[in-house]
Amino acid sequence: MRAILNNIRRILIDDGRDDRDFTEQEKRLQEVLAHLHSATNSVKKGAELLAELIKARS
Repeated sequence: MRAILNNIRRILIDDGRDDRDFTEQEKRLQEVLAHLHSATNSVKKGAELLAELIKARS
C-alpha cells in the first residue's frame, strides 16, 4: 500500500527536473528507419525481378 501511495505522490510532485532529452537518439532512430525502408524496397524489387525471371524460364 505504501508503494502505491509513493508512486501517486511521485506522479503528482514530478516537476520534470530529472527528465532526459532523447532528441539525438530520436534523430538517429529516424535515420535508421529511413535506411530500413530503403533496404526493404531494394529487397522487394530484387524479389520481384527474381520471380519474373523464374516465371520467364518456365
